[in-house]
Amino acid sequence: MYPFDPGVYAARNRWYVAALSSEIGRTPMERWILNKPVAFYRTEAGTPVAIGGRCPHRGYPLGKSQLRGDAVVCGYHGMTFEADGRCSHIPCQDVIAPNARVKAYPLIELWDWVWIWPGDPERADPALIPDHFELGLTDPAWKKRPPMYWPVNGRYQLLNDNLLDLSHLTVLHASTIGGADVAATQETHEEGGGWVRSTRYIEDAFMTDWSRQARGIEGKVDREIGMTFLMPGLHHGHDRFYRPRSEATGANEPILEVRVFHAVTPATLTTCHYFAASAVDPTTHEIAARTQPDPKATMRIFLEDIEATNEIERLLQTAGEFKELPLRSDVHGLRGRRMLQAMIKAEQAA
Repeated sequence: MYPFDPGVYAARNRWYVAALSSEIGRTPMERWILNKPVAFYRTEAGTPVAIGGRCPHRGYPLGKSQLRGDAVVCGYHGMTFEADGRCSHIPCQDVIAPNARVKAYPLIELWDWVWIWPGDPERADPALIPDHFELGLTDPAWKKRPPMYWPVNGRYQLLNDNLLDLSHLTVLHASTIGGADVAATQETHEEGGGWVRSTRYIEDAFMTDWSRQARGIEGKVDREIGMTFLMPGLHHGHDRFYRPRSEATGANEPILEVRVFHAVTPATLTTCHYFAASAVDPTTHEIAARTQPDPKATMRIFLEDIEATNEIERLLQTAGEFKELPLRSDVHGLRGRRMLQAMIKAEQAA
């Protein structure tokens, strides 16, 4: 399905962020993952659990049911499902058929969010989750801000496309992190097994008033902005600021580095989940300790991306699919899209 080829949707045997840790508690929560309803909750010991969200009897949502101990009791006829998906009690009969069960999804809780493996549980390899320490999420040297979550009324690849093409900062985020020089600067492209990275180095970079205030930066700066896409659903961006290069040494002094993490997870065929977090490296400069961006303006950056995604989906639903007109700035993004599609097709063919 657009923007992929017909019949191509999402990779199942991969890890995705399913929820913030704070969202999962002792009340079942329904959340759609890769076009399937899933019921999330925590055991009495605090362990997160995810099981199929539809009771096999009449299809009542288990995410709208109740807990009894570590099991979910269907709110319609009382079938009880354990954390491993097995039915352990049926009020109207003693015999429980072997197929009276729902799927149990592998979960791993890292940092402040929870990862889910939607595919074959036997293939769930924790080593495939990106290294959170390397990213800076579990490295205590990085100053983190709490993660955020939004439901998005657009298919997941539209949001991936947004994050793969940072030239949109010039227009969509003109009042905050944008500037004409972002789109005007040619990006470099790198790729490897399951990842792509784009980078722009901008000399004497334009800084909006918001950006200077939020970053605590004065005077002329050079800016390096980039994004790495770890397929299928995690983007981590960096925004690095330097004093202009020294004519004598050719070197530049680092001022500040900000990292932003974007997790995109398919919900239904035409909706997705968006998680975001940020971190500042306090070792680059003392200003890292005092940067306090306006939270409303920071939120607006994410909401602008969400609104753009929603509007594109609205037209896809009402006006239908269309033939895209590629621009020079699409080279990296289209390469990332094709690599993800190849990953999905390889899984489908296996």
